[in-house]
Amino acid sequence: MRRWTSEQVAELDDRGALYSPALTKVETREYLLFVAAGTESQSCVRRFQTDPGRAEATIDGVLDQVRSAGGTGMRWVVNPRTTPDDMVPRLRRRGFELAFRAETLYRDLGTPAEPDLPDAHASDGISIREARADEEIDAFERLGEIVFHEPPAPSRFLERLRSQTHRSIETTAHSPLFVAYDGAVPIGRGGVTVTGAVGRLWSAGVLPDHRSKGAYQLLTRERCRAALGLGAQLAITHANVATSGDILKRRGFRSAGAYDYYLLRWGEAVPSIGAKSRSKRG
Repeated sequence: MRRWTSEQVAELDDRGALYSPALTKVETREYLLFVAAGTESQSCVRRFQTDPGRAEATIDGVLDQVRSAGGTGMRWVVNPRTTPDDMVPRLRRRGFELAFRAETLYRDLGTPAEPDLPDAHASDGISIREARADEEIDAFERLGEIVFHEPPAPSRFLERLRSQTHRSIETTAHSPLFVAYDGAVPIGRGGVTVTGAVGRLWSAGVLPDHRSKGAYQLLTRERCRAALGLGAQLAITHANVATSGDILKRRGFRSAGAYDYYLLRWGEAVPSIGAKSRSKRG
């Protein structure tokens, strides 16, 4: 079985990070951009690498794309591979502020014959289901709004999320969206996207009143199980250093390096690091 190095994982993550089937991917030689129409911060830039002389125009071009798509804010990832080296002051001049620090985590998944899935121990009544019907997809989105303090998603974003999710189910027989339940009550959610040998775990979180019941652990294990079943050998996720990072490392995830999320909301101040309530991302 292949053993992945942190350098290989960091490169894979920069090239192909994906957060939601509702996002539009824009890839150029200089950056990887995911655009979410009408949302506050789901649009995101990774792998930004350009010459200093082109940086100002390229940054403004990215912002124009997000605004033109109806985005009301965005996140920008800065890591050791970001160029030019003075990206942070360039972003700050445009109103970006540090939102939180994160790291890329990964673990080998084994093989279908010999799976190596993370441990999970949940309270009685906690279960995980794939979101397939529109009401389940809507519940997935509402949970994210509460956990991550996002305003309600506009109808066009939700319509795209539904459409792309149904397309994924038709193609793979599986939904990329998972919802955690306490009995019949939806309490958490998380996504998974598989591309080739890589399963990407994204945007997981549990409602504050339902934490410490093992729902996040179970969401992690079941998404890894689904990724392995769809051909993935490796799971990659992004973890908030202050919250989910330690939880995942205790379950066999390793670090491929840290990075910072800078956040901009058009015409609105961004809370400084530590100002948000605790939530998980991977």
